Amino acid sequence: MRRRECSLLPHIRTDLYGFNSQSMQLIPWALKEFKVQKAWGYSEGEDVVVGVIDTGCDMHHDDIKDNLLPGRNIVDDNNNPQDDNGHGTHVAGTVAAINNGYGVVGVAPKTKILPVKVLGSDGTGSMLDVANGIRWAVDHGAEILTMSLGSPAASRLVEKAIEYANNNNVTVFCAAGNSGNHVDVMYPAKFIKTISIGAISRNLSISNFSCTGNSIDFVAPGEDIVSCVPGNGYASMSGTSMATPYAVGCAALLLSLSKSRSANPSIDKNYYINQFKKNTKPINGKHSGDKRYQGYGIIRPIYY
Repeated sequence: MRRRECSLLPHIRTDLYGFNSQSMQLIPWALKEFKVQKAWGYSEGEDVVVGVIDTGCDMHHDDIKDNLLPGRNIVDDNNNPQDDNGHGTHVAGTVAAINNGYGVVGVAPKTKILPVKVLGSDGTGSMLDVANGIRWAVDHGAEILTMSLGSPAASRLVEKAIEYANNNNVTVFCAAGNSGNHVDVMYPAKFIKTISIGAISRNLSISNFSCTGNSIDFVAPGEDIVSCVPGNGYASMSGTSMATPYAVGCAALLLSLSKSRSANPSIDKNYYINQFKKNTKPINGKHSGDKRYQGYGIIRPIYY
């Protein structure tokens, strides 16, 4: 029996009935708000691989399948990371749903996704599987990892796997948690070698569900985010789980641009932080400017 040592961070899901992969393309509000399409004039995430450490991905969804690489199911020890929950597919779509005129479009629509299933259909899993999933993704070409799972307790296994990623120039973005502004950031986002992402609402204030604390690095749109779910479907979800892949999409755009300008760019966690710090926007509301609530601010795509 799989050990329930970690789980998906709680999130809100509303399925969009009648909207499918043949529907006219919807541009998610976050892409409009921060003019992500302007960044596409410089990069669309080409030549970048993002590892999605989650519940797997719908390998047949029309709006994401052409950006999927062969992945791994760590839970069942096979090569079929098919998503039986829906969360991982939503995350993958937020990063890299294809700009094909139908369904939705991701932040970095030409980025490749490496799906790694470390959580079961109920959204729970073991720290060993998470750690093994991180290492597998690093060993199979991932350059950025996104993780929207958490635990109140630290795991040395996962911490060492994140260190392994860092040592191989793979940057790990993690969701801060959805237990409310009065609760500290959860693990693995609390580990110093990750980039921790909190969530903001449509009015650009901190989401009331987002965990906060000194470990927050940035915040990103995390409410009413429309993306893919299994069966050529779509859903609107809210959570730091949704904010993290948005931030990862911005990182993929930056990495792709850097690669186009240098044969061997030196990219690590500090590079992303230093670049994005130059382009952040403070959150709105009473917590504006408070690092415990916004980190360095709202992460935005870089246009240059």
